[in-house]
Amino acid sequence: MSATERMARFIAEARLEDMPEAVIAAAKTAILDIVGVTAAAVGEPVAAHIIRYVRAAGGPPDATVVGGGLKTSTSLAALANGTLGHALDFDDSNWLLNGHASVVALPAVLAEAEALGASGRELVEAFVIGFEISSKLGSGMNMGLYNNGWHPTSTLGAMGAAAAVSRLRGYSVDQIRTALGIAASQASGVRANFGTMTKPLHAGLAAEAGVRAADFAEAGITASPEILEAQNGYCESFSGKGNFRLDEVVERLGNPYVLETPGNNLKPYPCCMSAHPSIDALRELIDEKNLTAHDVERIDVDLMKPNMMNLSYNRPKTGLQGKFSAEYTLSRMLMDRALRLDTFTDEAVNDPAAQAMMEKVHVHLAEVPEWKRGTARPATVTVQTKSGETLRKTGTMSRGNAAWPLTKDEVHGKFRDCAERRIGRDKVDEALAILTSLEEQESIHPLMALLA
Repeated sequence: MSATERMARFIAEARLEDMPEAVIAAAKTAILDIVGVTAAAVGEPVAAHIIRYVRAAGGPPDATVVGGGLKTSTSLAALANGTLGHALDFDDSNWLLNGHASVVALPAVLAEAEALGASGRELVEAFVIGFEISSKLGSGMNMGLYNNGWHPTSTLGAMGAAAAVSRLRGYSVDQIRTALGIAASQASGVRANFGTMTKPLHAGLAAEAGVRAADFAEAGITASPEILEAQNGYCESFSGKGNFRLDEVVERLGNPYVLETPGNNLKPYPCCMSAHPSIDALRELIDEKNLTAHDVERIDVDLMKPNMMNLSYNRPKTGLQGKFSAEYTLSRMLMDRALRLDTFTDEAVNDPAAQAMMEKVHVHLAEVPEWKRGTARPATVTVQTKSGETLRKTGTMSRGNAAWPLTKDEVHGKFRDCAERRIGRDKVDEALAILTSLEEQESIHPLMALLA
């Protein structure tokens, strides 16, 4: 049996009742988190552009654009909600994918489930499958894919979205193989666009690609039935010949589920996950020594190559660039002792005090031979104080990491803070009640009405 067929059989046959409770709980938490950050992003500049685009494109009113006040086709709703969900860079991530699985899988599943009138249970089941496919592909295709300049969120996420939508529609194994083949030819996204509006667009395009791949398969479009292993196929083209491990993908599907091991990482800070270990290392020094910006002469931060590549804006000039800057995130943590949504506006980044503080932050490349692929990448922060003291802390993980999870109150607090910005305080409690009992809901239509 080919690798593609084995994957398609998993997609067709996996059942929620066979999934561990920890997987279902993690899936519901991820869905809650993505819905919140999607609602919060409606005020972002990219939101106005993508909603205007979707409104002009039209389409049947089958699925809701979160906070957008309109319904459109499933593919366009997936495009809009995926873009919104990634706009703040506040969405979850996992180390196997080396990117963001939920923000592609969920918009595709939400749109399709609403159009089909699916239950909450069916939605959760399809979401877990989509998350598993994109993340396990990451396990077998990274770091070749990543080092070639591709954005895993979108290049891997398109396959997960196609898997999830195919499952919701009840496709056969052969139909799923076709949908995967079509999705592979739509997968894209280059990391050079980090720090611009196109990065969140990657997530939207991948979610849309998943829906369209299923549509095309249903319409009779053909594709390679062995897209994963084929010469010049999906894995070889993205990762490079000899740089992928298909056995690591298909032999471990659901054994264990990624949502359980190694788990999912929720963000307490609305910026690139590559910055989080160094942020928390500095945060610990601030708490231990009661440090202020006035106390600090110099900060040195040692980052592994992937983190350093992601945090490419040494002197950011926009809020989006600030999300991908070690210099800015560390400066703001020292200045404000917190990183909030309003930390990453153009005005905040161009604050003269922040620009001056960034001059004191110096980033260095670090080799960490003991680091294992699929785990958090450590960062070391060294602070030189004006009094002559040298302080050093290594962050081996960050808050929100699966091994250092946010509490239930923190997760719900983040959701409230995000969702109230768009849907209003009176609706948040109702939405929270539905999302925390999602697998018990007969329909997701009441939830989508609240989010409209």
